[in-house]
Amino acid sequence: MTDGHHIVVLGGGYAGLTAAARIAEAHSAALVTLVDRKSSFVERIRLHEIAAGSEPRDLGYSTFMQSRGGSFVQGNVSAIDLSQQHLAIDGQSSLDWSTLIYALGSYTDVNSIDGVDEHAVTLDDVSACRQLYQQLEVAPPKTKILIVGGGLTAIEAACEFAERLPELDITIALGTGFASSDEPGGLSNLAVEYLNSVFERLGVRVLVGRRVLSLTRGAAIFSDGTKETFDVCLWAAGFSVPDLARQSGLTVSKSGQISTGVTLASVSHPNVLAVGDAAEVVVDHGGKCRTSCATGRPMGELASKTVLGRLASVSLDPFQFSYAFRCVSLGREDGLIQFVDEKDCPVEEIWTGPRGARWKEYICQRTLQGIGFEVDIGAPPDTPPVRP
Repeated sequence: MTDGHHIVVLGGGYAGLTAAARIAEAHSAALVTLVDRKSSFVERIRLHEIAAGSEPRDLGYSTFMQSRGGSFVQGNVSAIDLSQQHLAIDGQSSLDWSTLIYALGSYTDVNSIDGVDEHAVTLDDVSACRQLYQQLEVAPPKTKILIVGGGLTAIEAACEFAERLPELDITIALGTGFASSDEPGGLSNLAVEYLNSVFERLGVRVLVGRRVLSLTRGAAIFSDGTKETFDVCLWAAGFSVPDLARQSGLTVSKSGQISTGVTLASVSHPNVLAVGDAAEVVVDHGGKCRTSCATGRPMGELASKTVLGRLASVSLDPFQFSYAFRCVSLGREDGLIQFVDEKDCPVEEIWTGPRGARWKEYICQRTLQGIGFEVDIGAPPDTPPVRP
């Protein structure tokens, strides 16, 4: 029985919007409402491009949901009442729900290191990226930009800035370097060698082996006591999740992510599903899923099947996922595709140069299409190797 069943999706990122779209498209009698503090979907994997001068696409939530028979409410959820099953929005209005899909994602961690919140900028939203570009666009030659982080966000930003704003003096602080070539999330030796050649070609200075202990006005203090001065510091070193789940009484992990079962339902409150970065999801082969749209979108798909399966009283499938590759843009005409095994450990196969850039762009476009936006992506530029 679905009459009157209200499904509320909290958060319109890659995972949440995918879940909302699939459920609404199913034409069930259930009501589907998406709630987000923003008015439009943000292509998070392109925020570094916006910070370097690109304009985002207009991907409004309201039209997207209405075209599928759902609805959209813009607002910030300040509290979740699990016993009464309603959300407090902006501390004023409330929204009742029968099933809640929690998809609030993650944000850059600026609180773990002293001074980051006060002295650094992040690439968390379109407004911040536009402000950063406006600052960099008029910056005098040799303005010193320090980018802190060893992940894809930091690497992509460093290369994008160096290519499109070549007058800047760019340094990337990678901490202890790229992850081990035989560990999840790492890069192969060949990939590291290629990245270093790209940094050299673009004039990006690289610091490896030292962690930032604190930021002061205009300077980063490293673990060995040395300092690195900067005019602008971009912080891209680690993520946190909102504390709303913990505050509401949902069972969460040490990181604050909602603990889930095999169908992505909360282990403590089965009428709450968690997807994307805000969920701790463990799969048989790959272990704990990393925070990325690569894992978020499939979670959104499975969450929709879980909800629709419950409404139809049919058996539910467990979440299954294995990794295939990681895409890194290195400017507009260069890219790195690191192929990985099912546990996200790098293999020696990589694609680089224009070939890597074309595949990266194809994946960005295909991701949008997968959510439900009308995008003409064409045929894939190449065929990835088949895992044995």
